[in-house]
This record gives sequence, C-alpha cells and structure tokens, in this order.
Amino acid sequence: MTYKTILAITERDVSADTIGKALGVSRAFDAHLTLLPIGEVPNLPFYGSGGHGYIDIWAKEFDQRKTELITLASRLEDQLTREGISFDVRPVLSSEAREDNLVARHAIYCDLAVVLRSGENGLNSIEKNAIDGALFDSGRPVLYVPNVFKSDRIGTKVAIAWNSRREAARAVSDALPFLKGAEEITLLLVDPVVGDNDHGEDPGSDIATVLARHGLGVNVQSVVSADRAVSEALLDSLRELGANLLVMGAYGHSRLRQNILGGTTREMLEQTSVPLFLSH
Repeated sequence: MTYKTILAITERDVSADTIGKALGVSRAFDAHLTLLPIGEVPNLPFYGSGGHGYIDIWAKEFDQRKTELITLASRLEDQLTREGISFDVRPVLSSEAREDNLVARHAIYCDLAVVLRSGENGLNSIEKNAIDGALFDSGRPVLYVPNVFKSDRIGTKVAIAWNSRREAARAVSDALPFLKGAEEITLLLVDPVVGDNDHGEDPGSDIATVLARHGLGVNVQSVVSADRAVSEALLDSLRELGANLLVMGAYGHSRLRQNILGGTTREMLEQTSVPLFLSH
C-alpha cells in the first residue's frame, strides 16, 4: 500500500512555500498531486437592503475573486510544471456552507487529503470545512500541515497517539506508507490503563507487535498527563521527541450534516506546530 493520488486543499492566498510542503509529500511517494485551491463566494446582500446597487457590488466582488482564483491557478500550474511532477489544478469558488461537501467529493478519489494551513491565528473556515469534509464524508485520511512548520521533512520521526480505540487503529493502518519510511517511531500512551478492556496487560505491546510484523520497530512511551490536558501532554511529548509527524485518530461525530470534532482533536489542530496525520 502507498499513496498514488494526493489531494491538497488550500485557499486563494496560498504561498509557493506552502505548496512546496504538498509537493514534498507527493515526491516522497511518487504520487500524482491534485491541487484544490478554494475561493469563497461573497455573501449575498439581504433582498431589499439596498436594491440593485448592492447586487452590483456583490457581482463585482464575485468577479474579482474569480479572477484572483484563476490567476492563482495559473501560478500554481507554472510552479508545478517547473517541478516536473504529475499534477492537475482544480480552482473552485464555493459558498462556506458547501465547502465540506465539495472537499469530500474530491477526496473520495484520492489516497490522502492534505490540508495546508496558511495562517497562524486559528483555523479559517476553508481549512476547518476541508478537514471536516475529508474526515467525516470521504473515508480518506488527512495530513494537516500547519503554517508554522517550516521543514520539508515530514514523517522521518513519527509519533503515534495510541489509546486502543477504533479511530487510532484506523490511523495506524492508513499511515503505514509514512511509517514504513520513518527513521524512528514512538508510541505515545497518555495515562494508559492496564486491563483487557483498555490497553491490555502490557500497554502498547499488542500494537507494537502488529507493527513489528510489518518490519517496523517502535519505542513505547507512557505519558503521565498530571494536571495537563491530553492535547498539552501530547504536544509536550512531540517537542521532547523532535517528532515531525503525529499519527492520531480523529474523534467526533456528524449531527444533521454538522460535523463536530472532539475536544482533543480540535485542540491539537489549533495548537500543533507539527503535521498531524488524522483518520476517522
């Protein structure tokens, strides 16, 4: 198993350096790269709030955003053509309410969805909707790359947040192409509970055995959270390890088409400086 089609989702203000991170992942797996730059359709004015004048202003802003997106697509095509890889670029304007469906529709036809964070102050609506759509509605794993991560090396030192739950098991399986290329793998168990219904008699040993059968050696590390949140304990461990990828299950549920991320998953997305590999 490997990744041969990679979808990278970004917004219209993306930089060449940010695209370079998706390019690096694509090169690592000799994969086709599909770029999906998304521009948001401006909000329609309320009917009667200003007559045709407001409609004209909206139409002008719509045309401007469309032009900006076409210009971006052309720049991205030039950048990737120079790199000599297999790629395509699919610029699209979408309303915020439909972005998750849009991403899911494209992500279904890839092996891995990459969400590139462009800013530093929290997730914007495009990034959040892209993660929700890919995780909950496409069945594909997501590689989330924060803007503050500057290295072009992703996945050489991998940590796995292991808690013996379905989502974590799915993440480990989906991440095998990364794991097989890693120089070092560490299992992180936050406050593991010994017992048949939890981590077993020797926490971490069962999943370590599974990975060993794939030819992968792992270190098992128990993490005591003390008075820290689970997300804080994981982030501290990542810094201590010098990890450049965390594999973890993404927790949450879908409620009447509204996808709700679990607390730890949401906190990790908002606070991490290290790429996250997420599966639901």
